[in-house]
Amino acid sequence: MRALISAAILLAVSQASGLAQATKPELAPQGKLRAALVGSNPVLVTKMPDGTLTGVSVDLGKLIAEKFGVPFEPVVYGDTDAYAQSFGKGAWDVAIGPRTPVAEAACDFSPDFMLVDNIYVAAPGRDFADAHQVDRPGVKIAVVLNGAPDQFLSKSLKSAELVRIRGGRNEMIEALRSGKADLYGSNAENVQAVFKGLPGAKILPGAFRSVRMAVAVPKGLSKAAQEKLAAIVTDAKQTGVVQKAIDKGVLKGVRVAPN
Repeated sequence: MRALISAAILLAVSQASGLAQATKPELAPQGKLRAALVGSNPVLVTKMPDGTLTGVSVDLGKLIAEKFGVPFEPVVYGDTDAYAQSFGKGAWDVAIGPRTPVAEAACDFSPDFMLVDNIYVAAPGRDFADAHQVDRPGVKIAVVLNGAPDQFLSKSLKSAELVRIRGGRNEMIEALRSGKADLYGSNAENVQAVFKGLPGAKILPGAFRSVRMAVAVPKGLSKAAQEKLAAIVTDAKQTGVVQKAIDKGVLKGVRVAPN
């Protein structure tokens, strides 16, 4: 019986290894895994003082590269607009980030690996009961240009106005301080940074959406390649790889996506 079990395990390992080797040219045609990352999103990427990168998307990308037996090469975009503009241009092999309309038009996806709540912070003196009470005439909501909140709110808002801004914490603080915007919508990490830098600001209760994070690949990959990628992402959730990365980053408003 033990011999049969051992033989079955060896067969499974051999088959998985064979599948990875067979699909490697598709997922990593240049012999390395070029992974697009949103460098400005602290929920996904953290740049350490020595310049090295860490974070959930980095750890997951390294795992995928390891499973396919190729080197990991991060392709880091400085802002969400540059990241969104990169789709369909052949600059990377996988993109590890949010499911957005731009991404969905150009790519297929792995199972979701993480859910990220998007919330609002209101400017000093601006009062809203919760995240669901902001969509009314005259309300201006600041978002990062072409980020997941921008792409979502541009289709879902009925009365409030979007103010699209290039930049990060400092630019958002100035937009709220100057009256250019009444609210800023983003993930909890970004919202907390603005809240801490703007006395009198208020974080609204509730989330206006939960962003689904996944691994995007160009359309047209074989079923075998997509199944192999899906298995790696699912395994990363089940074995705690994603949760450990979340814990390491002490991330707020973030959780592992269900299977």
